[in-house]
Amino acid sequence: MMRALDVRARRYRVAIVAACPFPTLQGSQLLIRKLAQGLRARGHDPVVVTYAEGLEEALAGLPVRRIPRLPGLCAAGSGPSAAKLVLDAALLVRLVRVLEREGIEVMHAHNYEAALVGLAARRRTGVPLVYHSHNALAEELPTYFRSRTARRLARALGAVADREVPRRADRCIAICRELVGFLRARGVEEDAIALIAPGSSPEEFPACSLADLAAIRERFGFGERPVLLYTGNVDGYQNLDLLLASIGLVRRSVGDALLVLATHVAPRDLPARLRRLPDGVRLVSADDFATVRDLIRVADLALCPRREWSGFPMKLLNYMAAAKAVVVSAGSAKAVRDGVNGVVVDVDGPDAYAAAVVGLLADPRRRRALGAAARRTVEDEYGWERVIDQVEATYDVVLRRRPTSEAAPAAAALGVFET
Repeated sequence: MMRALDVRARRYRVAIVAACPFPTLQGSQLLIRKLAQGLRARGHDPVVVTYAEGLEEALAGLPVRRIPRLPGLCAAGSGPSAAKLVLDAALLVRLVRVLEREGIEVMHAHNYEAALVGLAARRRTGVPLVYHSHNALAEELPTYFRSRTARRLARALGAVADREVPRRADRCIAICRELVGFLRARGVEEDAIALIAPGSSPEEFPACSLADLAAIRERFGFGERPVLLYTGNVDGYQNLDLLLASIGLVRRSVGDALLVLATHVAPRDLPARLRRLPDGVRLVSADDFATVRDLIRVADLALCPRREWSGFPMKLLNYMAAAKAVVVSAGSAKAVRDGVNGVVVDVDGPDAYAAAVVGLLADPRRRRALGAAARRTVEDEYGWERVIDQVEATYDVVLRRRPTSEAAPAAAALGVFET
């Protein structure tokens, strides 16, 4: 539970900018929702400014200001698209109106698109911008393309964004230590970066009886088979090809092993490689958290194959909160210490990954010990109270440093945004 706002503490009016459908079950959107709910529980006034689509039932009274639905235009998944250019223009219009009409003191933009929208809105209104860095764009953007030429161009464009966007914000939040160094190398001053790792919610994974676990397994038709679980989106940067290449090797030693890919992505939006799956792989539709939670509960192992270093996979914290032994690629092994609270595979290839999985499947006692240590890690080090404390401090620094001469322009200056 979030502590009540101290009566002496500063109360903030915050526009949280999310250039994406919100909320969804993706990691970034989960972080945004938890952040907004945590601020609200502390007595602040956050409002999320976002796209038209989202799981309304997950909002729990959270104020949201959406762009209008635009016929034929939507952004169901991550990655670049022509539609997003129009959606982001609409988001800018909506954001400027919110800033002007709702007395917003600070913007908190997540990821690059929202940061660009926020920078444009700051130019119009003078409201300061906190940029929440979730990734290095030069690393992630190429994963959305197949051709070598497209990947090269995407990497170059991402490098420009990495160099130009963060340093223009009033303050940056980095979700992992590696991103702090990355931002500093691209011109962001050291005292303008706050390292704030995401939080976890162990209370969402209470103990479950053996009878309940058996019922969940029966519902999904798993039987007694060893279940290897991946949850989340299926974009290229998640490196699911590693899991697909590893499962055949795993099944040479554990013939009935089942790899479950649980995703909220609609079947029509799946990439071609996931429409015809090899033996021992099952795709499960998981478009609500209750389904994801049940799948994690019955998994024998939880997997994170992502190799990119710049993000912090929220799925890892969910796995660990549920006391699951995890096998994670070294690049994304945030919060995981090899042999202490999980297994980190530092060799890039299916042989090494499969060997780690097979080793843990053969050792239930070690799996339980690693899972228990993982749960203790998130309980001791990754609480949401810590996150909100640090975010509040970030807002305080930004607003204390803001020169009074940089007040928002008069409403007349915003006329070009009115329709």
